[in-house]
Amino acid sequence: MKVSWKRGSGFVLIAVIAIGMIAPGLQAGPAFAAKFTLPFDAHLGKMALPTGAYSFSLDHAGLNGVILFRQGDRAVGMVLPQVFDNHQNQGKNPVIICIRHDGKVTVRALRLPSIGTFYFALPKELEGLMAQQPKLIETVSVEVTGE
Repeated sequence: MKVSWKRGSGFVLIAVIAIGMIAPGLQAGPAFAAKFTLPFDAHLGKMALPTGAYSFSLDHAGLNGVILFRQGDRAVGMVLPQVFDNHQNQGKNPVIICIRHDGKVTVRALRLPSIGTFYFALPKELEGLMAQQPKLIETVSVEVTGE
């Protein structure tokens, strides 16, 4: 009788600990949310971002933080940053940094002064050109909607 009671209470204790660890994550919203209007077509990794209004949310700050992009109520895609730099948060305004080359625009970074800078992978054709040629950098202002 004692053995089954100890075993049963052990299972209950493990279940309570597991629920306690999982429940806060289920109710937690994004760590950061913002919106921006893209005045030109751009690419972010393999994701195409046509001209228009967007919002994004960040589940948590860091290299493994997933950034979800939406256009209206429609999810456009998710992106993991290639590099996260929490020391490079100079500047007062959050911005998206884009590189223009041969009429194409690629999103290179997302700078959030209170969090850090997320860098995204460049297409293979731009990787070699970045060192050889000057680049045209454009920025898009980001409006913070929640933190």
